[in-house]
Amino acid sequence: MMSGEERIPWIRPDFEPDDALMRELREILESGRVTNDGPRVARLEAAVSTYLGVEEVVAVGSGSAALHLSAVAMGGGGRVILPSFTYIATLAAVLHAGFDPVFCDVDPHRWTLDPNHLEQLLGSTRGVTLVVPVNSYGVPPELDAVRALARRHGVRILYDDAHGFGTEYGDGRHPADFGTRALSLHATKALPAVEGGLIVPEDPREAARLRRLRSHGLDMPLERSEPGFNARMDELRAAIALHSLGRFGATLDRRRAYGARFRDVVERTGGIFVNQARPPEVATNFVNFPLHVPRPGAGGVDGVVERFAAAGVQTRRYFHPPLHRLEIFRGLPALPVTERLCEGMLCLPLHGRMSSGALARVEAAVVSVAEEIA
Repeated sequence: MMSGEERIPWIRPDFEPDDALMRELREILESGRVTNDGPRVARLEAAVSTYLGVEEVVAVGSGSAALHLSAVAMGGGGRVILPSFTYIATLAAVLHAGFDPVFCDVDPHRWTLDPNHLEQLLGSTRGVTLVVPVNSYGVPPELDAVRALARRHGVRILYDDAHGFGTEYGDGRHPADFGTRALSLHATKALPAVEGGLIVPEDPREAARLRRLRSHGLDMPLERSEPGFNARMDELRAAIALHSLGRFGATLDRRRAYGARFRDVVERTGGIFVNQARPPEVATNFVNFPLHVPRPGAGGVDGVVERFAAAGVQTRRYFHPPLHRLEIFRGLPALPVTERLCEGMLCLPLHGRMSSGALARVEAAVVSVAEEIA
């Protein structure tokens, strides 16, 4: 890294706090109506419903809350099949909802839930009531295949689409066609609200109960209440999410342009770095830019991270370690594809707005580090 140059961070939230947003945040604080299912939360739910073309959206305080409340609403208990190649929030949500996890391997090219292994697990594991496919870095799993298997075996689907807001499907169908969907509005995501989450229920009639669960389970009359959670989204974050949604089209166009550039330079490394496969019918949101290093050389992938750092580019090992290798799960069967991916996976910086200089520096680092490894 040249003297005086700042390191390019792995992530940089993109809020663009203009005068209009700052005035609105001030108005919220001055009004005293800052939480408890306020009008901006309702506006956000309506705006996202329109954007996604669905009947109901429920806004909650985080992506983790979206997963957790959805799992609780599905009844808890029984076994759940999920990938080990995912963020720990996926696991936490189903564990805290009372499910017993069973880990599935992932496709070696797409890096999402492997339908072939899922079919084996559904055929050999008793008591499965839920499957949780996961969007990995903006790329969805093979949802048609997962849905067909789930229907055949009589289990429900909770789609962890925390990475997926803005990913589009060429056939016009929406992921809500494949089960209840949980999205994240975390600061690192394509549509940021600082913190926040969205639930798109498979059955729109489930929205009313999800709204009760996010607010301690309170109902009217109060005697009808059930134990719930404080998972509400506040008015400040709803306002930020609405601001982000208003300019999301331009943000998405930029992300896709950046991602296309990075994919091109990775392809030119001759297999030193490998891109994630993207199905032709899907336009990803490029919430992250992952790459696999099949032969990282001395020092492993941590050494590759250090080489990028020396070039002024921060990278991050994401989805590491695999969940089935956590200490709380000793002695579980191997998942060979997951383990191989986790040993060589890292993500390049990709933000909602990057300068031409920053893009060029990342591209140059990919070339130089690939040459060092080779």
